Amino acid sequence: MPSPLDFVTLAQASDRLKVSTSDAELPGFITAASSALAGWIGYEAHRREEVEESVPSDGGVYLWLRSGAVRQVLSVTFDGADVPPGTYHIDSPTQGRIVRRSGTWPFTGTWSHGVEPLPLASHDTGRLLVRFTAGWRTPGQVALALEADPGSTLQSELPAELREAVLITLAALYRPAGRDPNVVSRSTGSGSVTWRADPAAVPPLAQQLARRHRKLHRRQA
Repeated sequence: MPSPLDFVTLAQASDRLKVSTSDAELPGFITAASSALAGWIGYEAHRREEVEESVPSDGGVYLWLRSGAVRQVLSVTFDGADVPPGTYHIDSPTQGRIVRRSGTWPFTGTWSHGVEPLPLASHDTGRLLVRFTAGWRTPGQVALALEADPGSTLQSELPAELREAVLITLAALYRPAGRDPNVVSRSTGSGSVTWRADPAAVPPLAQQLARRHRKLHRRQA
């Protein structure tokens, strides 16, 4: 059964690996490769609607969501009151960064005691909430929609470079099945050389293809 996390279809995977679509292990490898790439880029990449995150604010002009690939901000509230939509916009969808057009975001965190309290350290208090849509509709989500309704017209929105990156990752995961993935052997004419390597779950070529979609885990004022 397909997973919403799947970045490629069963047919695409079997074509790349030159194996049958009836291979019982193939769906699991597809999901594993897709999850590995999503972990490398730093966020869940499948389409998600009505996501809500509470966000820490240090009182600057930026808010940084934990999610990446933010498609649309539906609302921002502070202490239950709506922040006017015209006062902010998505500055970087990949990084989940929202910028205030004028002024700054309210500070959330610890204040000093006294007549005139001062902000000391910001942290997530749950007072500042962002509701948004994120990610792309994946081939896995399209496949599930077709299983539920054969007449579904949903199409995948996943960028081509992420699909190719998963196929490369899938090949790297699938080929070493049944042996130690850290043991590498290469022929050298009349002989062979074997050594231990430390391969990444997501191969360098796949990383290169997916790099522009990677989220940098940082916050700025």
